[in-house]
Amino acid sequence: MPGGRTLKAGVKVPAAPVVRSECLLATETEKHATSKSLYGDHKARISSNVSTIHDKVRIKAFQTILTTLKGKNVLHLGCGLGIVSMMAARAMANHVVAIDTSAIVDAVAVVAKQNNIDNLTFVRGKLREVKLPIERFDVVICEWMGAFLTNDAVIEDLVYCREHLLNEGGVICPDRSSLHVVGITDYNYYFDSVEYWDNVYGFNMQPMKKLVMEEASTSHIPRQCIATNSCLVHTIDIKTLDAAKRNYASTFTIQANKKATLHFLTFYIDCAFTNPVHPGANFVIGFNPGRSNAWTEVSVPLNEPIPVNPGDVVKGTVSVDPQGKVTVVEVSAQCENAVIGGKMETAGKYVYVA
Repeated sequence: MPGGRTLKAGVKVPAAPVVRSECLLATETEKHATSKSLYGDHKARISSNVSTIHDKVRIKAFQTILTTLKGKNVLHLGCGLGIVSMMAARAMANHVVAIDTSAIVDAVAVVAKQNNIDNLTFVRGKLREVKLPIERFDVVICEWMGAFLTNDAVIEDLVYCREHLLNEGGVICPDRSSLHVVGITDYNYYFDSVEYWDNVYGFNMQPMKKLVMEEASTSHIPRQCIATNSCLVHTIDIKTLDAAKRNYASTFTIQANKKATLHFLTFYIDCAFTNPVHPGANFVIGFNPGRSNAWTEVSVPLNEPIPVNPGDVVKGTVSVDPQGKVTVVEVSAQCENAVIGGKMETAGKYVYVA
């Protein structure tokens, strides 16, 4: 019955009041939050961070360095949900400073306090615009690698850390990352994303096709679509990288492992950490085409699909030019075989937006 519940006929028991616990109270930031602030700070969404928590390969890799942190000052740049930051603090680091531009750090700071972690400070803001409680660090942890290695803006802050905040003999983890490429055959996806625009509900929308062909897209690639071996394209060592020279150009050679038509080239990244003093802390987070990876692969469509037979070789070039939030990628590929009846070349210029 409305307003209460009945145990026996004629006996009415008042409904239990709703207790307004702390978990139901909004923070000052949340009270004034808008849809614009939510979209502008996508990393503050829990859904954007859950995958990191469940990425056991990535977490296990960073756990290998924990035994080397005792008594050291650690900076975690781009800490996100702060899992690795809290692990580092519990590994008896002298002090951990975790910084991120996202509002997620405000919530994580409360989590750290509730778990009685006192040697950890969360800072919200941009590295060079905030005051840190510690001036020099022995270890800097940062996932600086972008989909095309150098396209993440955090690299500029990381190089600043290397030059001004890292103690002599200090380390950056991870310190190396590589870009790899494979050839992809996927006629169904090519038709749905490219050829589809020839007839959309009876309308010829071919101008859209040109825009699609200029986009580098992020999506998981099924294993059955991989038609070549993988090839190392380029490697970045953060210990020597010049933040003012983040653009690069490299060549690649891939070989077909089945009869197919190559519609896309797909790029993967890996990362590694090499500790000069503690080899046991070294790790590599690799990539596995066609399976789950720590970082989602990025594909570019070939302007002219390339037919290949097993053993055919495709050679090409890749140039990457980060321009703020946009990265311009230029790719060329060429192949000579009996299917083509000679030599075939294709090239394209693509835009990637992180």
